Amino acid sequence: MMTWSLPLFLLATLTASGALQEPESLQHELFPPPHQNCTQSLTDYLLLRQEVQLSKMVTAEEATTQLMKENLQMLTQVSETLTQLNQKVQENKQTEKRRECSPPFSSVGDSCLLLTLSEKQDWASARQFCLRMGADLAHFSDAAGYVDILKYVNEINAHNEMTDIWLGGTDEAQEGTWLWVTGEPMPEGPPFWGSRNDYESAPDGGRSQNCAGMHKRDRYYVHDLRCNGSAAPLCQK
Repeated sequence: MMTWSLPLFLLATLTASGALQEPESLQHELFPPPHQNCTQSLTDYLLLRQEVQLSKMVTAEEATTQLMKENLQMLTQVSETLTQLNQKVQENKQTEKRRECSPPFSSVGDSCLLLTLSEKQDWASARQFCLRMGADLAHFSDAAGYVDILKYVNEINAHNEMTDIWLGGTDEAQEGTWLWVTGEPMPEGPPFWGSRNDYESAPDGGRSQNCAGMHKRDRYYVHDLRCNGSAAPLCQK
């Protein structure tokens, strides 16, 4: 007779009864897979969450775009306002340039000028003459101002008298440093200063010629002249 040990007997019994199952079968029985509805719900939740995040991003981008449009519109309005103000400023400047000058002065550019060809005197006396008229010897800061003065001088001197004209410039304080009577530096070089003999550029008179004037023989270009020489004062106010 065959003798069975207890462990073998239990194993045989479990196998015969079907209690001993394969591991995969046992895993599925103990841990069944998620239900299809549960998986679908999780997927829907993740999609919904993603849609909410995208919606927030779109809303934020739209808000940023709207803010940029508003800022651009505001900058455009500011630019238009500044342009209008600049136009008004230019109009006011033109109005000031066309201001009325009391006789015997004439309105020229943005100032009042008086040229008296008969009053030929040295530079210091010419300046005193202008000061008594409530003015000073003329000056300019740019080519436009010089052209205005040049046109006026040629109109007054229509008879083409060979008369030099005093301007309010000198380098008496420091040789070579030309200043207007206002203390401002005089423009240098062409188209303001002329030349002697068509090659020596003014100023070229050294310490002997320290006063500025418009030289008739050089088409009224600016030259350094002797301060004790004789010329007509060009007064400006």
